[in-house]
Amino acid sequence: MARLRRVFIVDGYNDEPGGLGVPPYIDVYPRYIAGALWAVDKSIRVDYVDVDRFRARAGWWLERAKDYDLVVFIAGVVVPGRYIGARPAEPLELVEWARRIEGPLKALAGPAAKWGLGVKGGTIAYPPWFFKKNGFDILISGDVEEFFYDAAMYGVERAEPGRVREDYRLVDRVAPLGARIVRMHPSYGRNLIAEIETYRGCARWVTGGCSFCVEPLRGRPIGRSPEAIAREVEALYRAGVRHFRLGRQADILVYGSRRLGDEEWPRPDPEALRRLFHGVRTAAPGLQVLHIDNVNPGTIVRHPRASLEALKVIVEYHTPGDVAAMGLETADPRVARINNLNTDPEEVLEAIRIVNKVGAVRGANGLPHLLPGINFILGLPGETRETYELNREFLERVLREGLLVRRVNVRRILIIPVTRAARMGAGVKRRHEHLASSFVRWVRDYFDQEMLRRVAPRGTVMRGLWVEECSGGICYARQPGSYPLVVAIPCRLPRGTYIDRVYVAGVHSGRSLLGVPVPLSPSSSLKSLTLLTGSREAAAKVKAAGGGGLVSRPGWLCHSQA
Repeated sequence: MARLRRVFIVDGYNDEPGGLGVPPYIDVYPRYIAGALWAVDKSIRVDYVDVDRFRARAGWWLERAKDYDLVVFIAGVVVPGRYIGARPAEPLELVEWARRIEGPLKALAGPAAKWGLGVKGGTIAYPPWFFKKNGFDILISGDVEEFFYDAAMYGVERAEPGRVREDYRLVDRVAPLGARIVRMHPSYGRNLIAEIETYRGCARWVTGGCSFCVEPLRGRPIGRSPEAIAREVEALYRAGVRHFRLGRQADILVYGSRRLGDEEWPRPDPEALRRLFHGVRTAAPGLQVLHIDNVNPGTIVRHPRASLEALKVIVEYHTPGDVAAMGLETADPRVARINNLNTDPEEVLEAIRIVNKVGAVRGANGLPHLLPGINFILGLPGETRETYELNREFLERVLREGLLVRRVNVRRILIIPVTRAARMGAGVKRRHEHLASSFVRWVRDYFDQEMLRRVAPRGTVMRGLWVEECSGGICYARQPGSYPLVVAIPCRLPRGTYIDRVYVAGVHSGRSLLGVPVPLSPSSSLKSLTLLTGSREAAAKVKAAGGGGLVSRPGWLCHSQA
């Protein structure tokens, strides 16, 4: 095959334990692919489209795809979630599109090519061979920058799809070059968040890690230097990115630890974290969001002093509204042992207390600086009726102690064939179906609503939200960042609207708040003013007085249904 001249990237989005690429996020895959190609030849044309725009005009895009040398689809949901304003690519539509593209080579990259692709929790992921048998010429099961660098340098037929990086030298070279691909992302210029890779793998790889997780399968962890990360952030900042998340790692607290890769529980190095965050801040002096993702509670309870100092460094440099996602997975110690999980419930509870000590203070955007996020997985091998009782009792203890938790993520296990959990008979048993459904309802209808009232009580003013979806007379807006709170707003606002301030009027549902933009417009309804003032009588007086100083923004129409 002749050398690559035109490459078309279709971003089907990815959601992994160590990486998120669902809008408004853009993950590393498209950036590394573009950067690797341009590192060899700046004249190579690289075009990018997200799967939502591709899906909306599939016929047109499929016809256009025939003009390229190589079409690469990025896909792979490994930890399925609920998404607002975006829908990841699904297996059957991927193979349909691949079959309909005639002429260019068709490649699949991301978790789908390495581990498989799931549709929702509680199902078995489609394995990589399914895609190879159904329309795809190449499965890039290794690292994308390795394959595309060699493909551009030597030709696609000489590039090895399974090549895995041994260090970050090539990434550090190509990542800044690929930064400008962000300008093609649908969230560019609004709430785009760039996911930044700090290291790869999980420290617990030495014992095999959690039974359900793919991160330990990556092998011995390897890390990036703070200087290289800062150079990539600087390039993204120059390209227009203002929101960043240090999210592509299993545990941010052990970044830079000298024992990472050698010990299951390496001691955090607060000074390494300081160099990392200081470098990011220096490279992007006007950034608006700097958040993290995963924190291992086992690290906190085994190294409480070093972890406390590391958390203080994060709070010093980050922006408020941040979330330290923790994998409890189950509050049943027996199930935890069977699946070689991180910690037991008592340890996770202590980790929550420590994070609260550092991060519960409220920041300028209206939310606490740094709160834990708790993950539960239903269907782990070894579950019994008691497992669901213990899960509920754990969350009841969180409430009784007055602790703050930013969000609780409950999902049914996605069965990925390469994991130990798949071989151990994972999945919610039929006799436990009613227990699983009951637990989820209790979390959403009781725990979440009670916690939302504590994290963002009525009267909280949240700053800097973007409208991401509207339906049924309600618009849903979020702040950019890690696991942002959803605010339901009873106003007619164009998607992509920026709202500087939202007054929290209460809880809308188990997973969202009810809010009103302030100041309101002169045409604001009695309903909106009632939400703001707390009573219909007070709202009527404000409206009769022409707004009473609360209204000043024209063009936004809040619904008149009282």
